[in-house]
Amino acid sequence: MEKRDKIAVFTLLLLLIGIFIFSLIEKHSQWIEDFYARGFYRSYSHVPRFIFGYVPFSLGDLFYTIVVGLLLYSIAKFIGNLWKGRWKNSFRPVLFIINLLLGLYFFFYLSWGLNYYREPISTNANLQVDSLKLADYLVVLNGFLDSTNNLREQVDPSQWEEHKETIQTDLSTWVQLDTAFADFLSRGQIRAKSPINSRIVSFFGVSGYFNPFTHEAQVNKAMPVTFLPFTTVHELAHQQGIGFEDEANFIAFVRLQQHPQSFYRYSAYLQTTLYMLRELQGMYPDLGKDYKGRLSAKVLKDVEKERYFWSQYTGWVDDVMGLFYNQYLKHNNQQEGIARYDRMTRLVLAYELKRKGCR
Repeated sequence: MEKRDKIAVFTLLLLLIGIFIFSLIEKHSQWIEDFYARGFYRSYSHVPRFIFGYVPFSLGDLFYTIVVGLLLYSIAKFIGNLWKGRWKNSFRPVLFIINLLLGLYFFFYLSWGLNYYREPISTNANLQVDSLKLADYLVVLNGFLDSTNNLREQVDPSQWEEHKETIQTDLSTWVQLDTAFADFLSRGQIRAKSPINSRIVSFFGVSGYFNPFTHEAQVNKAMPVTFLPFTTVHELAHQQGIGFEDEANFIAFVRLQQHPQSFYRYSAYLQTTLYMLRELQGMYPDLGKDYKGRLSAKVLKDVEKERYFWSQYTGWVDDVMGLFYNQYLKHNNQQEGIARYDRMTRLVLAYELKRKGCR
């Protein structure tokens, strides 16, 4: 066995040992919260900020492209060696592929992924999410419906369509100033970017995503502007060390709810109200239908505009992506999969009850 082959095998063993250690650490959420999320991650997050944070375009998209290219090249090399009967050389590209995938897997959890196993935000923010009642849910939903309709009368989303870059900059600054969750979130890098090509991203049904390798928060600027503020702050929450999707949604709502700009508050209330209506319709279809009927014509027009936008892109690619992402979330401590997004309603309800002194 040549020296480079021995190095590759030794690297494989080290990676397997490292991944095994992570599998043991994942079971200790308090340790992860204290030493990883509030310790290592807070310090490490400054590193990708200085390397990638000041570049105006998405380096993470280029990184993914390079990785895919390396995998395809190695697969082609493996097939070529088999075709030519070079059996001894065939294992090298296979070993390279395995080491590449395991290396990415290891770095994912070291760089950011262990945040999936930290203490829940209900603990960190002292929210009581147990024993929530339907009556309380409807009271909060009533208020949100009124706020959504009233805010829609104060804003004109069409005036913001040409200011999507400004929205990202404004909200990055707003999050930097926010202290509501400062005790347990990183402040190393807080900046939103757009993908290299938002139209291509739309075919995957993605409104925003966080790159755990470069720590870039990406927001799809092709989607209707009404939903852009909420998505931006959601992705910035991931950038600050929040793994769970419902918790990122909750943080987005709280931060935008407090913003002085009416359009940003409208985005928060609209998205959160839609989540609450969807959950209510799932449990009580007739009641949910009645409450949805209270949305104003202007609000319903915004909702329809978003639905129409995604209908132009979604198809088999989006379906495959949905299946993959659903399994990804389940693998990373979110057994509900994509449905985890909807669970933000219990956090919002507990927060509103606490804010009003009811819990």
